[in-house]
Amino acid sequence: MYFEALKMMKLIRRYALMIAAIICCSCYGADEPNLEAIFQLPLAPAGMTISPKGTYIISVSSDEKPENRVIEVSKTGESKPFPNIAIAQGKPGEQLVIDSIKGMQSDKQGNVWMLDNGRRSELPPKVVAWDYDHGRIHRVFNLVPPVVLPGSLLDDLALDPEQPYLYLTDPAKGADAALIVLDANTGAARRVLQGHPSVVPVTGLDLVIDGKKIQTLRLDGSVADPQGGVNPIALDRKGEWLYYGPMRSLHLYRIRTEHLRNVNLSPEKLAGLVEEYSAKPICDGISLDSKGNVYVSDLASKAIGVIAADTKNYRIIITDSRLLWPDGLCFGVDGRLHFFTNVAKARAMFGTKFNTLENQETNYLFHIETPASGRVGD
Repeated sequence: MYFEALKMMKLIRRYALMIAAIICCSCYGADEPNLEAIFQLPLAPAGMTISPKGTYIISVSSDEKPENRVIEVSKTGESKPFPNIAIAQGKPGEQLVIDSIKGMQSDKQGNVWMLDNGRRSELPPKVVAWDYDHGRIHRVFNLVPPVVLPGSLLDDLALDPEQPYLYLTDPAKGADAALIVLDANTGAARRVLQGHPSVVPVTGLDLVIDGKKIQTLRLDGSVADPQGGVNPIALDRKGEWLYYGPMRSLHLYRIRTEHLRNVNLSPEKLAGLVEEYSAKPICDGISLDSKGNVYVSDLASKAIGVIAADTKNYRIIITDSRLLWPDGLCFGVDGRLHFFTNVAKARAMFGTKFNTLENQETNYLFHIETPASGRVGD
């Protein structure tokens, strides 16, 4: 069903692009980039990276209960399970079982790295690297306590371009949010900065979209404070600085990766090395270009914004009514910034208010041109 629906979307792509261009050009100034809708996606995506061939590797939201957890979509819209049918569908007896993928990134060696939080089937979380060119498992790292907690919900990853390290986000239950540092040489992992202001959500900071405030209801009908711990994460071009922050926060932070790799630093010393970098909106994803500009998925404004490297000021560069929960920001082989919208995420967060939002039925895959490009798949 997924493949047939996606194939049908190609038939109306030309008309969708014409409409998108009309909307963008008529509503905004000359400095705004053209927002191009590449595909409409039948099921909500959760994560995305781009392969060295320029194809899209997309994980499907576990909220959709998809048959294929991850798919590969060609530039022409043809799709297939990734990395193969058995693994993508979690067939019993497979050497590798993919359960619930969100964070994804490709490296310059052609490996596709995937963060599996295991929450669809309550499996132990893990990091998987798939050798794209040779069609085989490259690495698997299982994450166990005390690195992960009973309430862990691993969300995203950043792959160091120079050092054999990965940095993972765990928003957990909010107050116990943390970063995870994974040594890809040894498999050793450490949980760091747990409970630090740079990773925990800001209490009382509301996310409002189309005038509707997110409210999470408890079983007794009372209103709970929605969580939104550390989520957006990305590295600069050389891998010297890690940029990150809580989703539900108005601040972006950074720390030198050499400090995160230093096992001899005390928790207190490491915490003191975190820098408050800039203001940001409530966001779910970020990506950096080669000049250090930080692109941001602005949830409340249905927009993509940028934090300029020279001024550290934030501004919106493109907004559109279709940008309902933008995420998955990464650069492609064409040098453009690619991202998607996730209707299922918005539906889960808004509950009964979801039907009052605009453009709540369609997941899109977009791209825009930016002043500079970044690493492919990041």
